Amino acid sequence: MADLQKDKSDKNPIRHRKIGPYRVLGELGRGGMAQVYRGLHETIQREAAIKELLPEGQRDKESLSRFHREALALAAFRHQNIVTLYDMVEKNDSLFMVLEFVDGPTLQELIKEGPLPADVAAVICARIASALDHAHFRHIIHRDLKPANVMLTKAGEVKLMDFGIAKDVDLVALTQQGVAVGTPAYMSPEQVTGAKLDPRTDIFSLGVLLYETLTGTRPFQGRTAGEVFAKIRDGLYKPLHKVAPEVPKPLVNIVRRALEVKPENRYPDAAAMRRELDLFLAREIEVSHPALLVAFLRHREKLTESEALAHLTQAELGVLDSYAAGRRKRPAGGKLKWVVAALLALATATGTGIYLTQDQWAPPVEKKMKR
Repeated sequence: MADLQKDKSDKNPIRHRKIGPYRVLGELGRGGMAQVYRGLHETIQREAAIKELLPEGQRDKESLSRFHREALALAAFRHQNIVTLYDMVEKNDSLFMVLEFVDGPTLQELIKEGPLPADVAAVICARIASALDHAHFRHIIHRDLKPANVMLTKAGEVKLMDFGIAKDVDLVALTQQGVAVGTPAYMSPEQVTGAKLDPRTDIFSLGVLLYETLTGTRPFQGRTAGEVFAKIRDGLYKPLHKVAPEVPKPLVNIVRRALEVKPENRYPDAAAMRRELDLFLAREIEVSHPALLVAFLRHREKLTESEALAHLTQAELGVLDSYAAGRRKRPAGGKLKWVVAALLALATATGTGIYLTQDQWAPPVEKKMKR
C-alpha cells in the first residue's frame, strides 16, 4: 500500500463517498488489483487509508487470497513500526481494509534524492528489524521487503507496510514451491531458487535495503530479472565499503553478514540484527531516534517548519537542523559529541536544565556523558 499513497484528493470525483463510518476525502493511488483512498471517521475525527480490492481483483483467486492474507497478518500485529489495521469492511460486494493513515514519504522517495546519512539509515533499519522480529514471532514472513513498503511519518516514526504476499509458516503456502514471489532485486537466494523459506529470508532483504539506503544503489543489478537472480544466488555484488567508503565499519559488517548467501551464516533472527544496529546507534548519536528523523525530514524538505515544530521546539529544531546539515562533513564513525555540547548549551540558555522538552526525547545528557 505504501507505494500507492500519492495524494490526488483535490481532483477526485469520489469525494464524500461513504465506506462504513468513513467519509472518503479523495484518492491516494491505484496499483495492481487495489485502489487506496484517504478517509475520515467523522465521529472520532480519525483519518485512515482505505484499501479497496477492485472487482478484477476479487475475480482473481490469488489476489483475493493475498488481500485476505494481508488483513489476517495485520490483525495479528500490535507494533508501533507496523501499519495498524482498523477494520475490514464489506459493502456492495466490495472488500475494504481500513488502515492507519501514514502522513509522510516512502523510503523509496527519500533514496531517489540521494543516499541517507549512516545514522538515519541505521535508525530506519533498526525499526524495521524490530517490526520483523514482531512478525516472525507470530510466524509471519514478509517476503516483499523493499523501500516502497517503508514509510516515515512526520512525527519521526517508521512504518512497515504491505504484507500482501506475507506467508504464515504454519499454514499451507498460497503459492507453489519453486515459484519466486516478491520484487527481484530484494529477494533472498532462497526465494530466487524456490527453496523453503524461513524468517532469515527477510533478514537478507533487510540487508539489501540497508545497502541501498546507504549508497543509493541496489547491490544486485542486471539487465534482466534472470541476471539479477543469478547474482543473488551466487552472492555477487560490489562490497559496500568500495561503493561508499565513508560508511562506518560497523554498518559495513552488518550489511555483509545480512547478505550471506547461506541462511545459517546470516543473523539468526531479526532481533540479533536489530541489536547490532542499536549498538552502533548508541555509540553514534545522543538524541532520540524520532527527533533525528524529524530533523532529517525537515532537512530534506519533506515537512514544513511548522510541522516539525509540532514535535520539536524552535531551538531544538535549530540544533538538530545544524546536526543534519553538518553530519556528512564529519569523519566516518566519529562520535558526534558536538551535538551533545550544543544541546547542553541550548538547555543552559533556555533555562530548561539538561532534559529536552518532551518525554519521548533523549535520556539526561549528563548521565550519558559520565559513562
